[in-house]
Amino acid sequence: MKNLLPILSALLLLSACREPASVENFIPGEGPYVFTMDMADTTVVYNLDLYTRIDAASEREIPSEMPLLIQWTSPSDSLFREKVFLPLAPQVYQPYRAGVVPREPGEWKLTVTVLSAPEGLRGMGLVLIKAKPDTPTSL
Repeated sequence: MKNLLPILSALLLLSACREPASVENFIPGEGPYVFTMDMADTTVVYNLDLYTRIDAASEREIPSEMPLLIQWTSPSDSLFREKVFLPLAPQVYQPYRAGVVPREPGEWKLTVTVLSAPEGLRGMGLVLIKAKPDTPTSL
């Protein structure tokens, strides 16, 4: 019983040292927005969410969606590009990809270019979430 407090303290300290399950980065301005993602852990899948804020005089001034050109750059500099449409509102938090398993573990770069920015766009944010594997999709 006497040693219980030091053992509990050590367990709490060790559990506090874990890597966070998600990493968030917001880049203000007009872009292009370049996000660096550590996707080296091969025991998990990755979910990616995009978010932004639009300061407009009224919600009627905000278009229903915003076209984005997204370029993935692998650790070995291979490229993959796609065009997606981000649904818009004054505040946006939208899933982008779920269950991603990169073909190459390591540091990836995601470049987001807004093709037609609405007035009042504050910037772009990316949340990279580590998750337990369910049904992964490869990049």
